[in-house]
Amino acid sequence: MTKEKLIIAVIFGGRSVEHDVSILTGLQFLDALDQSRYQGLPLYVDPDGQWWTGDLLLKRSLYPHSAETRARLTPVTLPLGTSIRGRPHLMSSQKGLLGNKIITIPFDLMVPAIHGSNGEDGSLQGLLSFAGIPYAGCRPLGAAATMDKHVTKEALKTRNIPLLPHILVEKPAAGTFLSRDAILPQMEAKLGADMFPVIVKPRHLGSSVGVTIARDADGLDAALSSIFRMDTGALIEPLVPDLVEYNIAVMRKNGQVITSAIEKPLNGSDMLDFNTKYRAGSKGTPKLDEAPSDGMASLNRELNPAELSEGQDSLIRSAASTAFDLLDLAGTVRIDFLCNAKTGELWLNEVNSIPGSFSYFLWQAAQDPLTFTDLSRTIVEEGIALSRAEKGETGTATGNARIFGRD
Repeated sequence: MTKEKLIIAVIFGGRSVEHDVSILTGLQFLDALDQSRYQGLPLYVDPDGQWWTGDLLLKRSLYPHSAETRARLTPVTLPLGTSIRGRPHLMSSQKGLLGNKIITIPFDLMVPAIHGSNGEDGSLQGLLSFAGIPYAGCRPLGAAATMDKHVTKEALKTRNIPLLPHILVEKPAAGTFLSRDAILPQMEAKLGADMFPVIVKPRHLGSSVGVTIARDADGLDAALSSIFRMDTGALIEPLVPDLVEYNIAVMRKNGQVITSAIEKPLNGSDMLDFNTKYRAGSKGTPKLDEAPSDGMASLNRELNPAELSEGQDSLIRSAASTAFDLLDLAGTVRIDFLCNAKTGELWLNEVNSIPGSFSYFLWQAAQDPLTFTDLSRTIVEEGIALSRAEKGETGTATGNARIFGRD
C-alpha cells in the first residue's frame, strides 16, 4: 500500500522589506522537496497581510499578482482552534448556489520562509506554537533573540565569542530630540577618540537593511534619523578596515551540530548591503527575474577560501556552533563574520535564522555535501521531531533549552 505523502505548507512573502527575497526562498524550498515523500503546499502572504494558496503561486513570473491572477488564487485563513482529525488546516470561504461554503485545506507541517519582520523575528513561530501547529526551524525564543542584534551580542558575550564593541541607541520619545552630546561620549569611551568612521545599523531589521556608514557626526545624525523611521533602536559599531566577510551555515543533524562550507562574498564596497545580497542578479537584473533556483546562490562568492588559516577556519566553525547551540536554534541558519584582512582578526557579526535560499549552496559545498533535497528533508524531519517533543509525544528532538547559558 502506498504511503500517504505528508503535506508541507511553505509560507513566504510577508509584510517586511524582504518580501521579494522571501518569494524566491519559498519557491526554492517547494521545488527542492522530495516529491516521493512530500506534497508541497504554497502559502503566500501578500504585502497587505492576506494569505493565499493555489498552484499559480509556483509561477514566479506572475509576481506581483495582477487582479486577474489574484482572482484565480484562493484566499485562506489559519484557524487557531481544533484541527481536522488532529491535522492543522487552512480555511477558505467560497460562494455557492446556497450561500458561502467553507472549505478546508489540511497540511502536516509548516515551513516558515518569511525573512525579516513578522516572519523571522519569532512572531510567526509564536503564533504557530500557540496554535499547536507543527512547524520547522527556530522556535520563538531563538528567532526573536537572533533578530535583536543587541540581545544576540549580549548573549554571545557569555561564551567569549569575538564581537565588535557596540553602543545601543534607543529611538527618542515622540516630541523629543536625540542629542549627539549624549552619544559621542559613549562612543569615545567604547571606540576611542578616533571613533569615525562607524557602522550604524537597525537593532531589529535583517539582511543589512538600513545599514549605513557614518564618517562624521553629521553622518551619524543622518544615519540615526533614517533608522528611526524603520526601527526603535540602532547599534553603532566601528567600521572594520580592510573588510572581508565570511559566512557559514549551521544546523543539527542526527543530534550533532554540523557546519557547512565557508563562503567569502565578493564585493568591492566597504560593506555587503541588502541590494548587493539580494537585488543585484548575476547579470545586473533583479533576482526576481532569474530562475527560481538562483536566489542567494547567484551572489558572487568564493567557497572555502584558500586564504583562511587553519586557526581562522576553526574559530569560525567553533563560534558559529557555539552560537547555534547557545541561542537554541533549529533548521539551517547562516552566521556571518567580519574580518580585517591585514590583521586576520575575526568577529561574529550576525545570525540569520531564515537565511536566503536556506543557504543550500553552502551545504552543497560542505565536506559532507548535502543536496537541497537532502537539506529540505532534514529540515522537515527535524521540524516534525521538535513539534512532537513539544507536545510530549515520542520521537523527541535533542538540543533545546540552551539559550543564554542554560544547559
